[in-house]
Amino acid sequence: MPTTEELAGIALYERFLTAFNAADYSEVAAVVGDAFTDHHPGFDIQGLDSYLDALREAHKSLALRAELEEVLAAGDRVITRVKLTGTHLGNVMGLAPTGREVEWSTTEIWRVEGGRLVERWAQDNLLGLRAQLSADEQNVAVVQQVSDAVNQRRYEDLDDLFGPTFHDNNPAWSVASLAELKEIIKAAHEALDFTVHLDALYAAAPDKVIMHITFHGRHVAPFFGQEPTGKDVSWTSLEVYRLENFKVVERWVQADTTGLMRQLDVPLP
Repeated sequence: MPTTEELAGIALYERFLTAFNAADYSEVAAVVGDAFTDHHPGFDIQGLDSYLDALREAHKSLALRAELEEVLAAGDRVITRVKLTGTHLGNVMGLAPTGREVEWSTTEIWRVEGGRLVERWAQDNLLGLRAQLSADEQNVAVVQQVSDAVNQRRYEDLDDLFGPTFHDNNPAWSVASLAELKEIIKAAHEALDFTVHLDALYAAAPDKVIMHITFHGRHVAPFFGQEPTGKDVSWTSLEVYRLENFKVVERWVQADTTGLMRQLDVPLP
């Protein structure tokens, strides 16, 4: 059975939560101590004014609301489990607003002293929040679709995955349009009958995806000026894709073209 002190602590927290959801900062200031300390990984705060500034920014950038899922008290501590929901309206973690709805959870310990909340320890699922705000997952999915379309020789599917300003940076054959790139891919398929094995695929920046692939094929038609040999060939490529609005607009390629040429007996300098 909670003690009187513990019941008072729970009531104080519930008063805070109501004020938080109403963005009533004067009421928040009435229940939070002037020397409030917030131990929150990445967002440690000292003092009531700094905490109020953080709440204002959170409401502005995420339109936050909190739903209490569980609360209990132990002496001067109040332990809570809270679901946070909102809309991405401003810059968060360096990510520009997307308008997306977000949801994540936090577990908190609050310390009560003199009828006010004076200290907090919080563990948020910030990784889960970032995943909801970031374009990384969708960008990776787009590049995966590019690889699948090339493997299955669905060249027209590439039209929906590339932007109209696409430019390819490749020491072997830089091209200025998707149409040119498709012709190169078709020619390579016809000559080398290759398939693509995806070795690694991951997001590297808000707008970039890195892909490492190994090609396996057979020399069945003229290529690099060499008549078909029927030889099995393989080579690797490291590629960086830049995306805008989930469309590929630029690519950088470092492929082992020299190794491929050696396998085809192409004379090298």
